[in-house]
Amino acid sequence: MLTFNTDGMVPQRFPFTDPIMDYVFKHLKPEHLIKLYQCSKYFYAKFRRNIIRHLENVSFGHEETLDPTRTVICVSNHVLSTFKDLWLTDSFIARAPLIRLPEFNHCNIKKLELCNLIRWKEYVTLTKSGTVEELKIFKGVVVSFVGYMFASVEQLLGQVPNAKSIEISFADFTETSGASLLSMKRETKFSRFVLNNIMGMEFLNIEMLTEFVVKNAENDCHVHLTSLRFLFDPMAEDYTKRIKSALEAKKNDDRML
Repeated sequence: MLTFNTDGMVPQRFPFTDPIMDYVFKHLKPEHLIKLYQCSKYFYAKFRRNIIRHLENVSFGHEETLDPTRTVICVSNHVLSTFKDLWLTDSFIARAPLIRLPEFNHCNIKKLELCNLIRWKEYVTLTKSGTVEELKIFKGVVVSFVGYMFASVEQLLGQVPNAKSIEISFADFTETSGASLLSMKRETKFSRFVLNNIMGMEFLNIEMLTEFVVKNAENDCHVHLTSLRFLFDPMAEDYTKRIKSALEAKKNDDRML
């Protein structure tokens, strides 16, 4: 699985000192470590941390692939429990109905796609680095299976301060969601903001949500809202139009400056 590039290799006549290597290992990014692995066996012998760039979690019966570039593994495979020593770097796609994850030592994924229900604990594991740039949640994040309590919009967004593309289904709005969203600090602007099958529509304060989106989105951000109550909800459609109008007004104001 691991190969070394010996092109242009020159014998090294001095050892690396520990302070220098300690500093290098402490500040390494995964793409740098991959390059170091390719140029010298020393780095793998010293660091001994395997890297998976793209990981897919699938159901039993699907074909598996164990490769450092793209790994596809069944949720029932016992090898999954050993992944705690791996560095997950680029993307994670969960296609299995139930997700069980080890506590990754390093998880710096940029793309997170969750096709089925996931527990809040697993969601935190996958997002705690704050590096997710593209988020897709299709069936919701469950805080508690007692009564099926779903995570709120502000809980989900609070874990991904650098996400530019957001597509979330089955997220809950509460009485405090609007104020929590407005007090949230984000590191980047939304280019896509989609909330599908919204729950707690009675608590959705459209003025606060509009202010939050306008404050944190690009002027040409794609916005779309639907609610869980009806297949076609005129209220959600109206809310979508109001947010788009506010973004268009901001865009016109920016042109005048």
